[in-house]
Amino acid sequence: MTWNKLLGEQYGSTFATLYWYCKCDHCGQNSVWLRSAGELEQGQLIYPYLLSVPYGHEAMPKECLADYDEAREICERSPRGAAALLRLCLQKLLVHLGGSGENIDADIKKLVAGGLDSHVQQALDVIRVTGNNAVHPLEMNLEDDHDSVLVLFEMINFIVEERISRPLKTQDRFANLPEKARLAIEKRDRSKV
Repeated sequence: MTWNKLLGEQYGSTFATLYWYCKCDHCGQNSVWLRSAGELEQGQLIYPYLLSVPYGHEAMPKECLADYDEAREICERSPRGAAALLRLCLQKLLVHLGGSGENIDADIKKLVAGGLDSHVQQALDVIRVTGNNAVHPLEMNLEDDHDSVLVLFEMINFIVEERISRPLKTQDRFANLPEKARLAIEKRDRSKV
């Protein structure tokens, strides 16, 4: 690593800052660090901004992904804001799952009545309740509980995997069966009706 102290200039004179520019000799990537005065071994990474949050699921609808990605961007600085955005993401996701998107609780109830798996229902409720409490604090203080917000990201991806990705994979695999086998299955299923 090659380190260079960043200098500032004011009224024509140069002064040292607590910021350091670093270039990795191996990969060539740049970073900027804030170091406390006199502590060369300790520092805080300023750039690039590291995110401890997983990326959105590849099958996530685009309009949901925008809110998810924005929540990822602000999660470290504002867990409450991220939770509120994830609740909005859930509201949009419920439209893709057969809800109206107007009332999260009513949409979950409709999906449960339609045979929704209890694990998916619990994941939906975790996001609904936590996201709601982020906007209208009841008993949860998300500012002090970063881990709770990370769970919301995990739950959104879990719901997308279970309700969107897996069915698409299954349909794709079924569509790739030989035509003769698919026709035999259709004939078998027609006789049950």
